[in-house]
Amino acid sequence: MKPSTFEVGDRARKVGGSYQATGTILAVFITRNGEQRFVFDFDEPPGLLHIFGPAQIEPIEETSE
Repeated sequence: MKPSTFEVGDRARKVGGSYQATGTILAVFITRNGEQRFVFDFDEPPGLLHIFGPAQIEPIEETSE
């Protein structure tokens, strides 16, 4: 189950569509329409930023070993 929100610094995975990716959430904001959006910083290629909605990303469960 996807969380209703992410926080800055959370690790996430872009899902669905024609490609998948992993990255970090850099910003969280609400659009003028009241919809939540997330700035996603891609791992590859480094520095690429994209804005996604909550249905397009899911959390990555970090394990400590």
